[in-house]
Formats: sequence, structure tokens, C-alpha cells
Amino acid sequence: MKEQDFPALYRSADKLSLDSQKHFFRILLAHLTVLVIAAIFSFVPISIKLGTAAQLITLLAAFGCSIYLWAFRPERYWYAGRAVAESVKTITWRYISKAEPFHTEDTFAQNEFKNSLKLIFEQNRDVCSKLTDHSNEEQFTAAMNQMRCSSLEERKNNYFENRIKNQRDWYAKKAIYNKRMGNYFFLGLVFSNAIAVFLAILKIISSINPAYLPVDVTIALAAGFLSWIQAKRFTELSASYALTAHEIGFINEKSATIQSEEDFSKFVGDAENAFSREHTQWAARRDV
Repeated sequence: MKEQDFPALYRSADKLSLDSQKHFFRILLAHLTVLVIAAIFSFVPISIKLGTAAQLITLLAAFGCSIYLWAFRPERYWYAGRAVAESVKTITWRYISKAEPFHTEDTFAQNEFKNSLKLIFEQNRDVCSKLTDHSNEEQFTAAMNQMRCSSLEERKNNYFENRIKNQRDWYAKKAIYNKRMGNYFFLGLVFSNAIAVFLAILKIISSINPAYLPVDVTIALAAGFLSWIQAKRFTELSASYALTAHEIGFINEKSATIQSEEDFSKFVGDAENAFSREHTQWAARRDV
């Protein structure tokens, strides 16, 4: 199953979430950057009037970014869009795998799937009003029905390769990535704080003109590192992703016991429940 084979609601919510995430971090990065630039203007050796004017402009830009983030809050559509997308993805995998609660005759299962999609839509009506992409496309794709009608062996292979292995690899890579990035930014925070302390000591014991010691810049830089770490949640995500990757590994060990449709249905149910436990964090973060 490829991304374009999932229901239109998933593709639209996924795009909204990705676009909102990028938008949020672009504005946040711009905000932090102009704050550092404003601090730089406090010690750049230019005329007082020109330096003050330049600093005022950058502070106004920072103020505008903060007002924008507060008023439009793009992160809420990042979180809410991801919650919708993952909810749809979960029921889609259950449906095409003939797993609970769609392990019934095709007509009944299709009606149940429609009702589940509609329920997700109704529960997230506010965010769904922003889903303009793919709104004229089908919720039931040919690939979905084709996979559901395939043999048990084909559905098993598809689920193990494109869901279990795909998700396990994704969570494992993301756990490593977030741990590494968290360490990098934490080192940046420590280094900028150390430089600030060093420059502050120089102000006291050195004969250098304090105006030429950029303590304010290093403080702003440290604050920027801290804000970025908190926004990215590197440590939290690394731990969450690592736990989910291990849990998927434990679930995968049960694959050898699958002998029937009933066994496979239960297996898929257990796996999707594991994915859902991590995905519910997105629903908990939203505020729409």
C-alpha cells in the first residue's frame, strides 16, 4: 500500500499536518533568529541612532512572529491533522487486512468502514474544515479493495512488509535521529551558556570595554537553543519512538503463530493497538 492508495481523508489530513509542521518551525526559527540579531545590534560598533533603529526593527519582527504564533497557532493543525491521518490509516489497515472490526462479509465491512470514517470526520469537524487537498477524491481506492480480496498469505505479506517492517524501521530511525539531534542541541545550549559565563567574567576582570563583549548575544542564543529543544521534544520523542519500535518487535514475534484468518485478525488488532497508543499523543496535544 502506497500513500496514494489510502482514503482521501488520510492524504488530506497528512498534507495539512506536514504543511502546518513546516510552517510552525519556519516561523519559530525566524522568531528566534531575529531575537539573536536584535541582541547583536546591541554591541555592533555603529552609531547609537542607527543601532537603535536596527534593533527596533528586528524586535518588531520578533514581536510580529510571536503574535502570529499566538493568534494562528499552526502547531494545533499539525497535531490535529496527524491525529486524524493516523486514525484513518489504522482503520484502513484493519479493513484491507480483514481484521477486527472489519473481519465480516465485505458489504458489512465496507459499511462499517464508511461509518468509522464518518465518525472520525465528525469528531474532528473543525480540523476537517481545513482539509482542502484531495477533497474531490475517493475514500475507497481500487488498491484497498484489491488487497482486501486477496488471499490470506498475500494480506499477511503485505501487512508484514508495508506496515510492521515499515513502522518498526521508521520508529527505530526516528528514535536514533531524535536522540542524536537532542544531544547536538543540548551541547549547543551548554556551549552558549559557557560562553556567556566566560564573557560575563571578562566584563568584571578585564579592561576590555564591556560594550564589545556580546554577553546579550550568547544569552539570546542559549534561549534560542532551549526553545528549539522544547519545541522539537527530542528526548520525549526519542523515548516514545524507541519504546514503540521495541513493542512492534515483540508483536512481530507472534507472526509465526498465525495459521488462520482469526489468528491474523487478532494479530493485526494487537499491532494497530500498539501503533494507536503512540498516535494518541497527537490527539492529546491538539487544541482546536
